[in-house]
Amino acid sequence: MTNSISNCLAIHKRADLIQIPAIIHRLPRLSLRFNKEIYVLRDDLTGFGLGGNKTRKVDFLIGDALAHKATTLITIKATSFSRNAAAGAAACGLHFHVILPGTESDQNPLSQSVFAKWGAKLHYEIDDTAALVNCQESLVASLRAQGENVYVLHPGGSDTIGALSYVNAFDEIREFSERTGVYFSHIVHSTSSAGTQAGLVVGQCIASYETQVLGISASRTTSEQSEIVCKLAQSTAQLLDRQVDHSKIIVNDSFVGPGYAQASKEGEIASKVFANLEGIFLDPAYTGKAAAALLDYSENKRFGGGPVLFIHTGGNAGLYY
Repeated sequence: MTNSISNCLAIHKRADLIQIPAIIHRLPRLSLRFNKEIYVLRDDLTGFGLGGNKTRKVDFLIGDALAHKATTLITIKATSFSRNAAAGAAACGLHFHVILPGTESDQNPLSQSVFAKWGAKLHYEIDDTAALVNCQESLVASLRAQGENVYVLHPGGSDTIGALSYVNAFDEIREFSERTGVYFSHIVHSTSSAGTQAGLVVGQCIASYETQVLGISASRTTSEQSEIVCKLAQSTAQLLDRQVDHSKIIVNDSFVGPGYAQASKEGEIASKVFANLEGIFLDPAYTGKAAAALLDYSENKRFGGGPVLFIHTGGNAGLYY
């Protein structure tokens, strides 16, 4: 079974934008503080764009776009995903269009500057989901009429192709464990658009690695988030002609705080702890919430035995704008 994940993924090409396997290292001061072996997977250090888990998804999605001979990529909203996708398009010689809610004057100027540096073409539409989708469909039709081969990107990169990136990430975790003898009882990460957790769970099922993938919701209730993860995990497993065990999908919504894209008090505290003890920056709205859960579980001895792996999914650019 050692090569089963790589065999499953063999036909799904990457754009080779990021540096993998990701760095996995022990967090010595956090481990000492809680008398618990705590490790971190550094997806904030993927070596491309703005870093983070979205660069993994961009790598597989643009690989798929290139396999389909796309000339143009299009997506919706100014997000960590769309900004990293703009970087990927530039690096691969593709045109990139993004539809933004609101007018040009409504946008964050620093975000606009990032898009401009990567040559993205920006379009503006009223802040309404239906209007944004209609605008995208019209733009796709217009570009295709001009002879462009258009590849539409899911707004967060969390579709079946994007989720493959975290099936692959799980293989990196498996390889690390086999190389070092460090096997993780829990893998803790932030879950929102579901691609990260869905991919990890599918990877876990393929690899038959005994661990608990613990998704810390950044926005939704446990039932809402679990349903989204479940659907995406199922479709991703089907794409790979594999099965997924839905009982492996575990979501905790206790650390959501004020809601989507909003920092929580616990997340801010956890971010400070990571900075002060390990010199690692976390954003308080996503990775910070997952870190808050990590600290809470460690403090209250909720992990049981075995080392724990925290996945730093990035998002650090959000610290600055």
